[in-house]
Amino acid sequence: MKPNLDTLNANQRSAVEWTDGPLLVLAGPGSGKTLVLTLRAARILQNDPDASMLALTFTTKAADEMRQRLDALMGGRAERAHLCTFHSFAGDVLRQHGSHVGILPDFSMLANDEDRIAVLDGVIGKLSCDTSALPTDRKNLLFLLDRLFAESYNGEPTAPGMTKTPPWIPPLFKAYCETLQSSNRLDFGTLLHFARLLLSSNAGVARLTRLAWQYVSVDEFQDTNRAQYDLLSLLAVGKQPNLFVVADDDQIIYQWNGASPERLLALRSDFGMDVIQLPENFRCPPVIIQLANNLIRFNQTRSEGKQPLVAMKAATETPALKAEIFNSENEEAANIPKVITESGWRPEDCAVLARNAKLLDRAANALSESGLQPFVAKRKTEFESPAVRWLFSVLRLANARHDRELLRRTCVAWNDFTGSLIEFENVAAEAALDGGDFLRAWVNTASAREPKAPHALLLTEIRNRLVDRIDFLELLELFWNAKYIDDDLEAEEIATWRELQESLTREHAPENLTLHLYLQEMDLKSKAPAQLPGSIRCLTVHGSKGMEFKHVFLIGMAEEVFPSYQATKMGPQSKEMEEERRNCFVAITRAEETLNISWSRTYNGYQKRPSRFLEEMGFTLKKPGS
Repeated sequence: MKPNLDTLNANQRSAVEWTDGPLLVLAGPGSGKTLVLTLRAARILQNDPDASMLALTFTTKAADEMRQRLDALMGGRAERAHLCTFHSFAGDVLRQHGSHVGILPDFSMLANDEDRIAVLDGVIGKLSCDTSALPTDRKNLLFLLDRLFAESYNGEPTAPGMTKTPPWIPPLFKAYCETLQSSNRLDFGTLLHFARLLLSSNAGVARLTRLAWQYVSVDEFQDTNRAQYDLLSLLAVGKQPNLFVVADDDQIIYQWNGASPERLLALRSDFGMDVIQLPENFRCPPVIIQLANNLIRFNQTRSEGKQPLVAMKAATETPALKAEIFNSENEEAANIPKVITESGWRPEDCAVLARNAKLLDRAANALSESGLQPFVAKRKTEFESPAVRWLFSVLRLANARHDRELLRRTCVAWNDFTGSLIEFENVAAEAALDGGDFLRAWVNTASAREPKAPHALLLTEIRNRLVDRIDFLELLELFWNAKYIDDDLEAEEIATWRELQESLTREHAPENLTLHLYLQEMDLKSKAPAQLPGSIRCLTVHGSKGMEFKHVFLIGMAEEVFPSYQATKMGPQSKEMEEERRNCFVAITRAEETLNISWSRTYNGYQKRPSRFLEEMGFTLKKPGS
């Protein structure tokens, strides 16, 4: 069906009707940017049967939401639009052309820090330079590597962002990349690194990639780091590229990951962007919009001519805003379930937001003690329950049948799942007599132990569907439906796995879903479960980005809490303070109906003053002694 543009306001309609050339849409919170992106994509694809569109997002959830909307607009025929994250797109490019930079299509992903630290330890042990000055904390070293990848570092003598580059950084960086390349493994940083290297060094591949996508759009551009921007610049070339970017410089809250206000300025300069603003907010009550405008005007690094938010909702008789001070953080936390219960709100309509996770844990405990169910969202890169972890390790071993580490994990997970110990060395010895196929040798060894039902049936299905052929989707359905498990965590993780797979099959046709593609895409997705029905979300401000809730509790609004201690030490005009202010701006604009702001006189035993952001928002606070 044709997209209906009659419900759009003038600014939204102008953006949707934009076809050729570069455009920047400055879209404030609650301005309908996802609607604009999908309506424009549907209009272009329906009007031009030869058009193709690449839409880059920052989360798989955002890509999936856009895909579902576009499928609905186009009757399920949106195959000419590829909606994916930057990392997923980089994976696509490397699967097709990665051999030019030494990456084979069946590369595996290192999704957790433990695996990366193991690689890093091996690399450090082989360096010929002086390594005595290397940080002993390997997680800090990984953080440093991630920052280098985010800044498009290639191993030069001078590293970006450093006044003095330690001499061990270039050889360590290069050796880390070469080690992953030689073992055909990638992490999130090297995924972008090798895709960027490929497109910048191979003109033929770059040209083919650009020809595949006539139109490129980017959602939440303000979150891009330098590596993602450089990758985008390799796709959108020429004087007037068809580059459609949606961004909001008031919501840049990922500077620790390489996002920067300067990048938005660079975008406008590099591409000569026209600009359309979407200041209209359809989400928040007018009083909250006034707070947001009051607050964010204190930031100096905003786009020139940035318009204030305009409240499109009518004010209601029910108060939309409440601010309270408490004597202790325990009192503050205990107030949350009290307000929810007395107001008669549905728990799933409520969310608790805080600057740090420690405050959220206190709030979650208070909710639990009051008989309410908190849902504390945490990122998970791996499944944790024995049965699910075992099956996932078997799939990985089927994709890399000579990988000793994957064999070791399969043995450990099988023991945790069934209680049957299979020695890694015994399987490796049998594999040596049979072409080095660890998966076949493992199934033979496990089957010889005469396992009890239903594990014996599982091994038979593994042999039939993974060893002798690759029918992994059928194997998964059998496992999920056969009721092998009754543990709550395992049931929860299977439900999460199924949801992730449904998302994946919406993006890739099942007939095109090879095992290595399946595993690569699954490794790029968080394994955190969806919100439980009847539960109350407890989120950091960063975790709440892109979400909205009827009733928001913003806690911890005290100096050295929000804004953070680090920001207060950097000074009132520092970039750290401006980012903290943007964090607060994001937090308060999540509210659809009510916003409850609170702070305590003490945190962790220390006296705290009210947050400076309260006065900036327009609250009148009594001075001590008055």
